Amino acid sequence: MGSVSYSAHISNGKSAITSKSKLEGVAKHNLRKYKSDGYSSENIILLEGTENLYQDVRNIYQQEFDEAVREYNEKQKRPERRIDDYFEHVAKLDQDMAVEIIFQCGDKEFWEEHEDSKEKMYNVYQYVLSRLQEYLPDFKVANAAIHFDEASPHMHVVGVPVWSGTQKGLSKKVSKRNVFTPSSLSVVLQDKLREETRSCFRFNIHEIIGEKKKGRNHDLSVAEYKVKQELQNLQKVESQKQLLETSVDSAIQKLSDLKLQYDEMDEEIQSELTDKKKMVETLDTQLETKKLALEITDEELKEKSAFLELLDVVNQMIQSYLPLQPDIEEFANTVERGENITAGNSFRSFLSTLGQLLLSFKEMVQEGFCWFPRLMRWNTSKGEMAPVFRDDSGGYNYKLEAFRNIETKAIYRAESLKGEICSENRIGTLEQIQGSICVLEKQIDNTDRDFRR
Repeated sequence: MGSVSYSAHISNGKSAITSKSKLEGVAKHNLRKYKSDGYSSENIILLEGTENLYQDVRNIYQQEFDEAVREYNEKQKRPERRIDDYFEHVAKLDQDMAVEIIFQCGDKEFWEEHEDSKEKMYNVYQYVLSRLQEYLPDFKVANAAIHFDEASPHMHVVGVPVWSGTQKGLSKKVSKRNVFTPSSLSVVLQDKLREETRSCFRFNIHEIIGEKKKGRNHDLSVAEYKVKQELQNLQKVESQKQLLETSVDSAIQKLSDLKLQYDEMDEEIQSELTDKKKMVETLDTQLETKKLALEITDEELKEKSAFLELLDVVNQMIQSYLPLQPDIEEFANTVERGENITAGNSFRSFLSTLGQLLLSFKEMVQEGFCWFPRLMRWNTSKGEMAPVFRDDSGGYNYKLEAFRNIETKAIYRAESLKGEICSENRIGTLEQIQGSICVLEKQIDNTDRDFRR
């Protein structure tokens, strides 16, 4: 009791996210966007963001900095000093464009002894994420995912440090140094969040996380301590830096005045060259557009032929599944009533026709849990959903546990979607697919007639 470890590591050094390629690498690792025998994307649970982590970070940049960039650009007399895309602008600088925090409770040996409690870490990490956003509001979380496919369940949190204390330039900037100060590293991550985690871990896992050791903080990585020391040194020279910046700004202003005088004399020549260049670009664009139109016409003919063949295959598949419509209807009605499904008799090794249908469509979410997204889905305020069942009987009995988003794979309790899982919200049924195919066939016929005219 009281010996379970807690760690909160921040990306530093080689793991720092200082470029778009490194951000893409983090996205591939966190969401398992590659094939590997050692990892499984089925055991990755999203708590925040989508399956496109790279775009999630770009969205934070747009939400937080677009207005500041607009105000900054309006003040600039020189076009070359304006910023078109702040995300691309920061990516070219030698600094952190995003930050990743990895939270972990317990080591490999602990979880080998508590394998049956791993799933409860969903509640712990969901709570820790909410506390992190409350205690460190300047760290804008873009994406958070729990990894259940490794020895110890842990959470990856990727976000953007937003600093509003700048005195010059943009009113808001990306700044890891000013958001993750020695105080936030120690007080928030290693004091407040440790206590919040201890409380939630004890409630869910019934074990106690060890106390923080006095003296040197052993929960922080060596790289993080180097950053902490560097931050302290940087604060000592900050005043000298500001004086130097003032001198540099004065020199830049003088240089800018000289350039402005030269530009006024050269403005007419530059304007004429620009007009001619635009004319050439317009002619080039028109030529490329005509070439592309010819290529697209030929490609469309090929695509229509391939699409018609695909429609015929889908039609044949639907005809083969029509005899199973009563079983599909029974499955949908049972889910909408919120009931469990009895699919056979395990003592007699007998599966009903519904059980056989479910067995052929079953997809595992994780060990002991399955769902049937290709069989039936429901459109809700949380997106397209399919039910998740606990299957401890090898396909003879299914217990309804929750609902899972088709795109994000986020899990929702059944009670939170009460009233939305109904027949009116069903999507992906055989009748709907058949109706869509008929409409597409008519549209293709009409297009062909117009083309022949």
